[in-house]
Amino acid sequence: MSKQEHNPDGLPRREFLRRSVSLVGAAGAGLVVASAHAAGDPVAPAPAMPEGEAGYRESEHVKHYYRMADF
Repeated sequence: MSKQEHNPDGLPRREFLRRSVSLVGAAGAGLVVASAHAAGDPVAPAPAMPEGEAGYRESEHVKHYYRMADF
């Protein structure tokens, strides 16, 4: 069998693949760290509305929007 000669202009194929795999692994680890950091503080629940008040109000401008949007 003949030995492969390394191309002086660029990386050999195997070295390129090794570096690609390590870069993908590093990027994945970075995403895991970033998502763990983002999920660190839980979001506080919205305060409850007083009794007698509805959360959704169909006011005149909402009705106008529905008419214009053809709902």
